[in-house]
Amino acid sequence: MASDFFLKIEGIDGESSDKGHAKWIEVMTFDHGAMQNVSIQRGADVAGRGQFIPFKFMHAVDKATPKLQQYCMNGQKIAKVNFAYCRAISGAQVSVYEITMENVKVARAEVKTIEADGVMQPVEEVELVAGKMSWKVTPIKPDNTKDGAIEAAFDQIANA
Repeated sequence: MASDFFLKIEGIDGESSDKGHAKWIEVMTFDHGAMQNVSIQRGADVAGRGQFIPFKFMHAVDKATPKLQQYCMNGQKIAKVNFAYCRAISGAQVSVYEITMENVKVARAEVKTIEADGVMQPVEEVELVAGKMSWKVTPIKPDNTKDGAIEAAFDQIANA
């Protein structure tokens, strides 16, 4: 099962030539999440407000790298970022996991090298922090057709 990860950052072009994701950044690895500071006091759960764990991704150094570095240094706000995890299903590329981030800033942009197939390759690790996130998963049924999408969203700023 082939899979691809793509990221579109408003104002920053990547080098993807994929038919459905031209000029997106081709992502090698990613991770993100949410956390809730929870404590138990006298038998009752006491929860704080949820917060996003920064969206971290790694990509090969490309034409997006200088802008990502600049946005990080300037603290420039990015209106919208889209992430797509796509799988090859019955010969077609299907987006099965999508994240939309709004009110985003580049918190870290670090260039380093990794070894790939015995050769050192320059990559960039980037962390994005977002004020609002939405998630969409489109499950694939055993017969390789799409099932109904499941969506959720949270706005940290509105719920602060």
